[in-house]
Amino acid sequence: MIQTQIEKIIEPELIEQARQLIERCQKFVVCTHMSPDGDAVGSALATANFLRHKGKEAHVVFNDTPGENLSFIPGYRDELVFDNQRDGTPDTHAEALKAIQEAECFFVVDLGTPTRMGSMSDEVMKNPAPKIVIDHHLDPSREDFDVVISHSEASAACEMVYTFFYQLGDDALLDKTIATQLYCGMMTDTGQFVFSSSRAQVYFIIARLIQEGFDKEKLHRDLMLETERRVRLKGYILQQKLQVLTEQKAAYFSLNKAELKRFNHQKGDSEGFVNMPLDIYGIQISAFFREEKNFVKVSLRSKGDYPVNIIAQKFYNGGGHKNAAGGEFLGTLQQAELLFVKALPLILKYSEN
Repeated sequence: MIQTQIEKIIEPELIEQARQLIERCQKFVVCTHMSPDGDAVGSALATANFLRHKGKEAHVVFNDTPGENLSFIPGYRDELVFDNQRDGTPDTHAEALKAIQEAECFFVVDLGTPTRMGSMSDEVMKNPAPKIVIDHHLDPSREDFDVVISHSEASAACEMVYTFFYQLGDDALLDKTIATQLYCGMMTDTGQFVFSSSRAQVYFIIARLIQEGFDKEKLHRDLMLETERRVRLKGYILQQKLQVLTEQKAAYFSLNKAELKRFNHQKGDSEGFVNMPLDIYGIQISAFFREEKNFVKVSLRSKGDYPVNIIAQKFYNGGGHKNAAGGEFLGTLQQAELLFVKALPLILKYSEN
């Protein structure tokens, strides 16, 4: 059987602690990071559906609405949103707040620091109910949570979520919907299995998920579909905005609020754009700066031994993996870009060690 090939990487004592909490509690809330990506949405939805299959009451509460670019994930907009940010989706703040306040246990997926939950973080942390983290990022904030299950070698939070189900002995609760949600998270967080997916464990889990009968090819096709506005925005970036620093093996670009408005930018429209410069021969480091209302959102990517998480931590109030990191900058767009250029020697220095 495929399952016998899957490595049990989660410590048994953590599995047992989580098992006892699941058995003891009835009302659960699953939450993830703000501006949820495919891995966040997939892992949160799959966890909630798993808990429902175990006879529990489970709500997913997103801090803000998932973008339309994730519409291929089953149930991507069927759950509660704490702050719809006036984006045209139904206002479910009251229901979300009630679910958080009444929760007897929380699952926190695809993040390891409370502040990454966004505006709902204070409400979640105010509730003394136990909190179980399932994550794959570096340095989780262990003092803030009760059970921390986090392995940075994992390809995605969805990989860890399936491993958690498997080690609980609940693989049989998998169904087509849960398998699809987990696969979508792994697919998107690895760039369709290009990045962070060299371990055999990844493919054993994929093989198990595919057994549930979803259309893998269709999911990949749907992921590649783009709106006209996204295609035009991409062309504008490549033609007008991209800055290439050949000697530093780096490239970067930015979008200000006027440009975002010009292209009618919607949530998710620029998802993955930060990876585009890495397709240029010789470019190892890429950065994307997007102007928001009170800050600049920073996305950093790299290839090989170039640790962009170092500058995310040191200069942009963020963090992440060696090759995929991000943060926020409380200054102007121009200052954020200049800081990146000045910080490049630090990345190059660490890549040589």
